[in-house]
Amino acid sequence: MWCLGVILTAAVSGQQAGVPLTLPPWTAGTLDLHHIVTGRGNSTFVVFPDATTMLVDAGAVVSAPLHADPLPDGSRSPGAWIVDYVRQFHPTPARPHLDYAVVTHFHADHFGEVTAGSRTNGAGVALSGITEVLDSLGAGVVVDRAWPSYDYPSDLRADAAVDNYRRFLADAVARTGLRVERVRVGSASQFRVNRDPRWPDVGVRPVAANGEIWTGTGEATEQTFPPLAALAHADHPDENMCSIGLRLHYGRFDYFTGGDLPGDPEGAPAWQGVETRLGAVLGPTDVHQVNHHGSIDPATPGFLAALRSRVLIVPAWAPTHPSPDVLKRLLNTRYYAGPRDVFTLALREPMTHAIGARVRQLAAPHGHVVVRVAPGGAAYSVYVLDYTSPARRVTAMFGPYASR
Repeated sequence: MWCLGVILTAAVSGQQAGVPLTLPPWTAGTLDLHHIVTGRGNSTFVVFPDATTMLVDAGAVVSAPLHADPLPDGSRSPGAWIVDYVRQFHPTPARPHLDYAVVTHFHADHFGEVTAGSRTNGAGVALSGITEVLDSLGAGVVVDRAWPSYDYPSDLRADAAVDNYRRFLADAVARTGLRVERVRVGSASQFRVNRDPRWPDVGVRPVAANGEIWTGTGEATEQTFPPLAALAHADHPDENMCSIGLRLHYGRFDYFTGGDLPGDPEGAPAWQGVETRLGAVLGPTDVHQVNHHGSIDPATPGFLAALRSRVLIVPAWAPTHPSPDVLKRLLNTRYYAGPRDVFTLALREPMTHAIGARVRQLAAPHGHVVVRVAPGGAAYSVYVLDYTSPARRVTAMFGPYASR
């Protein structure tokens, strides 16, 4: 039986024998992509070949729905569990500092929920999600979609959690010299992750944010959202549509993550389907994190056919993730031929009933998912780690896969 808290791995072609008890330590030249389970939102920890580190999101939903218990348990906050994970797998665990932290957009399951019970720091700022992680680990640069104005498509400053986040940044800038930057869509130089000359062919490019999409040529972009003045208020872009999308490459290896970017919202104007335009730009991609937790509208047929991903990772945490229809699309070989392995981070028991037997087509339904790219980027493997214990033992290993 597939049930929450028990990690079972289907017998798929990619699974390796001789699974190690623990994840082998990161070594120079390796790219690691850690998709972290807390049961309360998204968080991905990246270690680049030159030991540069980056955290993408640090979700912390406090008022979670039923059947969405914190993972591995409620003894720590989601932010504290993320900190504990980063400390375990940081290339320099004695000094687990983050070089970059990225907030894809301002929803609680991506940057933290602030409540009256939130712990505060010495400056009186609530610590939840990204603020808790940054308070514990520190960072060199924080990149988000709205700095410094926080006024598009609506005034985000009126949101209590965003206001708290801005106050945290202001204090950290003054006290620690933290740099804060607005994402520069199309830029190949905003993130410096190739400082070691032995590994030059590695990089990060923001490909989407606020309706701005990279064209695929140089650093040129185009704006796909109409001017707000031309729209009825009901058609204004929402927070999900404004998410930051990132493309990572290492040699032949390509990876995409896009926060909660939507697919084709039913009945909405065509321009709101961000995936449609973005898929044409991204093209073949080895691994991608499925947008918006696999909820209803993402993973459109055109997007899947454009990326043709060999490995797809669904950052599921709530009992509605992933939508049964989305899972059908992820597994449908009519959109693109060939095998693919689909992983979910935390498949809640109610969703196993909705999905039914198709659950058994998942490579692994539960666990931290680590993509490890070999030096040079020609091949990669996937490790699944147990989320029920801070030891985070390896429960399954897949690959090696050849990068395209």
